[in-house]
Amino acid sequence: MHLRWTSFEELPLHQLYELLAFRQRVFIVEQASPYMDLDGKDAACWHLLVRDRPGGALIGCARACGPVGAEPAFLGRIVVAPEARGTGLGRRLVTEGLRWLSIHHPRQDVRLSAQIHLEDFYGDFGFVREGDPYSDGGIPHVTMWRRTGQALAA
Repeated sequence: MHLRWTSFEELPLHQLYELLAFRQRVFIVEQASPYMDLDGKDAACWHLLVRDRPGGALIGCARACGPVGAEPAFLGRIVVAPEARGTGLGRRLVTEGLRWLSIHHPRQDVRLSAQIHLEDFYGDFGFVREGDPYSDGGIPHVTMWRRTGQALAA
């Protein structure tokens, strides 16, 4: 497995296209959820691309962003390819995202928008639901926060 963080500006066009197509394949097609994946936040984020080997197939991704204006630090667009599910890659993506945020934006609360069936998964990392469930593209979601001072789970 090969993990690499890159800024939006450093993504070559073919890798940007690959990343966006990968997210679309899972979030929009597989989950039958028509929503705006291109939310205008990618340019401010750092992107974690996980390949099965250096130069190989994209099997996972996530994005992390420090606070920007009134927006808090956040972690999101966490995706694992169907063929890589059940391998622990999802946990690795969250761990790496939180590690990146702790290095580049220490002592910042972190927000994420979680599909409601993944609430316990994110809870293992110290995230706590705040607020009521809402629909995002027809899928129930909750806003979750990992407040400053909470230890990183493994």
